[in-house]
Amino acid sequence: MTDLLPKSGRFIESMLKLTRFGNLVMVAFTQYFTAAFLIDKQTVFDWQLFMLSVSTMAIAAAGYIINDYYDVKIDYINKPDRVVIGKSITRRFAILFHVLVSLGGIAIGVYLSWRITALNVICVFLLWLYSNSLKRLPFIGNLTVALLTGAAVYSVAILYRTGNPLITAFAIFAIYMTLVREVIKDIEDLKGDNTFGC
Repeated sequence: MTDLLPKSGRFIESMLKLTRFGNLVMVAFTQYFTAAFLIDKQTVFDWQLFMLSVSTMAIAAAGYIINDYYDVKIDYINKPDRVVIGKSITRRFAILFHVLVSLGGIAIGVYLSWRITALNVICVFLLWLYSNSLKRLPFIGNLTVALLTGAAVYSVAILYRTGNPLITAFAIFAIYMTLVREVIKDIEDLKGDNTFGC
């Protein structure tokens, strides 16, 4: 059991870095702003929206973890200062935490609705598939990440069962902007990706 524990005392700092905590907060803000401005301002006090955001953040965090788990060698070339797994956090702990956080996100979805549950299960599967293989395919990996970003926005419409076209438009905008960002990231990370056949 001790081999699962982090190697250093900087556990919290390492976990925040691994799960991209700043990005997770932005996801929550995006969902709250979507609900407040495109549905009703009173939704910001709705516990269901809070649970949706926690669920989405958990699944996104799990996605970052599994992606870093598979990308350790690539990251040593592209972003050596960002590598956490294998340094301050063991690979076994990372994969265990990924599974637990993914299941937690799905469990919250079960509490909210079967539609959110289905979306969460699909997102968890796609994040694993992306990290395992899709990222090595031209454009397909980028599109997968973009669709997952759009799903985080559109999940608000699913939660409140609204057909508001503005939410759909915002989700499409999020997909497009994420796709552009992912292509730019690929260009920046060309050296390490090319070395390992991505």
